[in-house]
Amino acid sequence: MAKISIIVPIYNVEKYLKRCLDSLVNQTFQDLEIICVNDGSPDQSQKIIDQFTLDYPGKVISVQKINGGLADARNYGLNYVTGEYVLFIDSDDWIERDMCEKMYQVVHQEGADLVVCDIKNVYEDGRSVYISCGDFKVGNVETLPSVLTIDNSACNKLFKKTLFDDVKFPVGVWYEDLGCIPIVLSKAQKIVKVNEAFYNYFQREGSIMNTYSEKSLDIYKALKLIEDNFQGNYQSEIEFLYIKNLMLYGCSRNLTVENGDRYINHAVDFMRNHFSSWLKNEYVKNLSAKDRFILWLYSKKQFNMVRQLLSLKKTLRRLK
Repeated sequence: MAKISIIVPIYNVEKYLKRCLDSLVNQTFQDLEIICVNDGSPDQSQKIIDQFTLDYPGKVISVQKINGGLADARNYGLNYVTGEYVLFIDSDDWIERDMCEKMYQVVHQEGADLVVCDIKNVYEDGRSVYISCGDFKVGNVETLPSVLTIDNSACNKLFKKTLFDDVKFPVGVWYEDLGCIPIVLSKAQKIVKVNEAFYNYFQREGSIMNTYSEKSLDIYKALKLIEDNFQGNYQSEIEFLYIKNLMLYGCSRNLTVENGDRYINHAVDFMRNHFSSWLKNEYVKNLSAKDRFILWLYSKKQFNMVRQLLSLKKTLRRLK
């Protein structure tokens, strides 16, 4: 039985899969198992998986299923976990060689049941941006409610497996992390933050999160799952999850895609109707001046001004 189980859902990623799996089998911490869940991928991904199972027998495990989406593949992979702790890795991303070692040291030394690290967004042109995923050291949702507002990604966290005993990723819904991770955070008795970026999140053109679709509206379903779960508790934190995910991330993602204004208009109207004073949320003041200004522009439906601001930022970045 391995100490850490790594679940890797796989679909149409033959171009990136070897890089991902190489980063896992070459970890400095070797007491782990890598569960590759082929989610009905029609490309050559299975051949790559098969080669890794031959090269690393007993460490790399191949599981195949009918296509059901990312959430379904993660849930399916949980059935094969033998480790006490679990990591979720997206198959076009990769991790630093010492991620498992350092994260496991923290859970072992601190008695934590969840550890969070920072990430790097890595772009196709080679540029990388460090992203802090929480400004705290140790806590839990009961003693430090702001923990609920941290980054919702499943991939930069080492979880005690038992946290998923009665929680699953919502199947058939985009933003499956958002619909699950805050609930898991609330179940953890001790959460520790590590201020190092161990996870490399590859930002590729045409990925599921960079194109507009009616499925973008699934963000409302994911947020409603969280709101219903907490039954009126942590209202300020839940409101901020809407602000951060619906407004800052969702709206900005839709600024440059066809029909994206439809999403943005809907989001602004929703916030006006459901959170009348959302700009005064206590967590908004902790955002950067730029993000606060962007939120204000959205609230006034000045979408073109946001586009101009973000375009200027990109231009200045290229000139550096």
